[in-house]
Amino acid sequence: MKNWLPDVWARFKGDVVNAHKSLTIWFNGIMGAAVVALPIAQDNFAQLQDYLPANLYHSMMGAVVVGNIILRFKTNSALAEKR
Repeated sequence: MKNWLPDVWARFKGDVVNAHKSLTIWFNGIMGAAVVALPIAQDNFAQLQDYLPANLYHSMMGAVVVGNIILRFKTNSALAEKR
């Protein structure tokens, strides 16, 4: 029986090393932080409530989906291949 763990670890390591070069990773990280931060800001800063829509979560999730679709069409290489 072949030990598969070193192969999986090598692939994971190759992907993680170049993750900072991926627009998709950056976009999802920023949007993930925004999904967490905007409701906190909305609750703590009463003056922001007039400017933020009532369906904030739906708007944010819609932006994440559209952004990922656009970035998926743009992406043509794996993380391990990015230079």
